[in-house]
Parts: sequence; C-alpha cells; structure tokens
Amino acid sequence: MINFIFQYAFPIAIGFYLFGLVSYLCHRPKISFCFFLIGFISHTLFQISRGLSLDIWLINPVFDANYFLPWSMAAICLMMRFFSKNEENQAIIHSMIIPVCFFSTLGLFLPRGIIPPGPQHQTILVSVYYSIDIIAQACFLLGAWFAFFHLRGKDQDKLFNSLIAAGFIFYSISQVVGAYWAYLGWSLPMHWSAKHLQSASIWCYYAAVLHLRYFPSWNSKHESWFALGGATLLLVFNYSAQLSAFSFPKIGG
Repeated sequence: MINFIFQYAFPIAIGFYLFGLVSYLCHRPKISFCFFLIGFISHTLFQISRGLSLDIWLINPVFDANYFLPWSMAAICLMMRFFSKNEENQAIIHSMIIPVCFFSTLGLFLPRGIIPPGPQHQTILVSVYYSIDIIAQACFLLGAWFAFFHLRGKDQDKLFNSLIAAGFIFYSISQVVGAYWAYLGWSLPMHWSAKHLQSASIWCYYAAVLHLRYFPSWNSKHESWFALGGATLLLVFNYSAQLSAFSFPKIGG
C-alpha cells in the first residue's frame, strides 16, 4: 500500500491541482477549492509515504525540497484562505493555485527516489533545518506572487510584506539550526561551499529588503520589485543545485 501511494499519490495530486487550476480559470472558485483540497490531501499522503517507502520510518525524505516546497505553498494558501476576510485578498489567494501547480509539476520531472542518509544526517537537526528552510522559501516565493499583484494595483494590504517578513524569520532560524548541525557534523558552523554562500546571500538580500523601507525615498513598489528579484535569485540557486542531484544514488526511482 505504501509503495502504491509513493508511486501514484503525487501524480494524482498534480492532476487535482490542475483540475483546480482549470476551474479557477473558468471562474469557479468553489469547485477549484474542492479540487485543490483533494490534491493537497493526496500530496500529504505522498509526503508521508516518502518517510515510509524504505520500510522504516525516515523523516528526512519527507522534506525533500522538490515536493515539500509545493506542499508548503499549498498549506500556506489554505491557511490564508481560512483567515483572510478581504475579498480582494481572497481573489489573489485563489490565484495561488498557479504557483502551486507550477512547482508541483516541476517535481514530476525530477528524481523521486530517496537519497540514503549519510553519517552526518543521523540527527533531528537535519529535518528541522530543511523543513524550516523550505517553509521560508515558500513564504518568499508567495511573497513575490503577492508583490506582482501589488505592482498591478492590487494587494493594497501589502500582504507580500507579511509573507517576506515571515519567510525571513523562518530563514534566520534555519540558518542557526543549520550552523549548529554543520558544527556537529563537520566541526565548523560554516563552509566556504556554494550551498553556504548561497544561503548567506539570500539571508543578506532579504535583510536588506526589510531594512531599506526605513529610507525616506523607499516605497512599496520598490520593495515589490526587490521581492520579485529575491524570488528569481532563490530559484536560480535552488534549481541549479538540483542539476547535481541527478548524479546522487537514489533508492526507489
């Protein structure tokens, strides 16, 4: 049963997401939400099956960025649907099914197997680091989505600011956890490697975005453009790293 879910739940989830996208484009928000919710449930089952796919519970595979990133985006979308009462914001929130579909579909073309854990990965800090880091990335990307609408004269509540601020908090926590994990595993809190330098670059970039608002000439449109630029930088770093992942040994596909 677990193997069946591992193999088919994710494509099924994408199918429901796409049905939801078509319903959204046809201006059927309630039907779109139903498809979206079923897709999210199927996606959740897939995430759990990744942890059980090797016949023992391993939590690290649950937080593979290729699949946990769109799941996190979908979870944020659902939370915002339930808590936002503003009709204009609701319209933008409904449109979040577009990035969820996009990043889920990307995952369909990437290796789905499990990378065997190494000796430095036998700590809960690994899962804590990756889960918080990916949730932060989801906030940054959705913040850019809302920033796009703000540039079009929508999102007057500036929800993109809140998403970026939340992402920065999560990202800061992940960097502290990651530094401690690196110290335990490699005796240094930071290596001069591409991964660590990219993480530091992202943190500095969003720290600048959040602090530039205190300049008198700075306005929300400037911040929106910087939010879009940060999302672009994040995607370049993330998916360039995925190219090397194709050479890693994987179990199960």
